[in-house]
Formats: sequence, structure tokens, C-alpha cells
Amino acid sequence: MERTPEADDPTRIRFLTPDVCRIHLGNLGALHVTVVGEGIYGGVYAAYAFPVAYPEGYISIIQSTGEKDLEIGIIRDLTEFPEEDAALVREALARRYFVHSIVRINEVTWKYGLIYFDVETDKGHAEFFMRWRQDCAVNYGKRGKVIIDLENNRYLIGDLEALTPRERTEFQRHIYW
Repeated sequence: MERTPEADDPTRIRFLTPDVCRIHLGNLGALHVTVVGEGIYGGVYAAYAFPVAYPEGYISIIQSTGEKDLEIGIIRDLTEFPEEDAALVREALARRYFVHSIVRINEVTWKYGLIYFDVETDKGHAEFFMRWRQDCAVNYGKRGKVIIDLENNRYLIGDLEALTPRERTEFQRHIYW
């Protein structure tokens, strides 16, 4: 790889656009980014900078070299990219940020000193336990919550107001912060 101005100043942000890079699959289906005039960065991964506020933007493209991660750049707006490139980034993000979206709450109650959830998610029925701590039910946007269970799985309620009155009351009886 050629030495770039970014290598001289690691604090400089480089924005990736379709004009300067192409996103594609390389060996063994790994995500690669080719930067014009620079070369191919293999085995990269994508990470959100602001997942709630900008789900289609401010996505960091990072190459893990084993000893240290190297940020290739930031995608400011994924919708600017060709659909094939954007789909590859979205798939990489979905693998990294696996979240169950709760679509219905069947029951929320206390069991064994923990909060027990019986819910329906976008991936099917789920039952899980959560510790009664603020860091296990964190705000998501203006009206949502992310619930983190005992095994660090994440369950998203995108909008508490979209729950039925019964579901919202049952949820807020136990999680009121």
C-alpha cells in the first residue's frame, strides 16, 4: 500500500464516497474496499458511529490487522453508493449488530430476583431474564429502549408508545427509567 496523507495524520477523517472507493467481496467472502490510487484493503468490517441517529450514515470502515485496527474511512451517506455496495455494508452491519426487535410483549414479571420477559420478536418467540439495572435497559432514540439480557443479547423496543396500553403498563411497571 502507498503511504497516504491519512497515515501521516491519524486524527484526520477521510470520507469514503463512490468516487473514491468500491466495496466488494474478496477471498472467502470477506468484505474488501478498493480505494482509488491506493489499493485494496482486505478483510474489513463496518461499525456505526451513530447507530440510532444515522442508521444509513457515519459508518466506519475498519481493517483489522491483528495487532491494531486501521480505519480506512467513514461513509457519510450509504445511500450515495450503488445498491450492490450498500447491500454488502448493510449485511456486514447486520452481522455485527445482531438485535432482536420486540413486536409484542406477552409478560414481564419478577422471577428469581430478575426481570423475566416473555416476548414475540422479529425472529420468533423469546423468553429471557434481565438484571434490574439501568445499564440493562438503555434509551434508544427518543422513545425506545434496548434491553440487554443475562447473556448480553440485545432486544429492541423501537418505540414504547407503539406498544399496546397493557404491554406498555406491564413494561413500565418494572422498567420506569
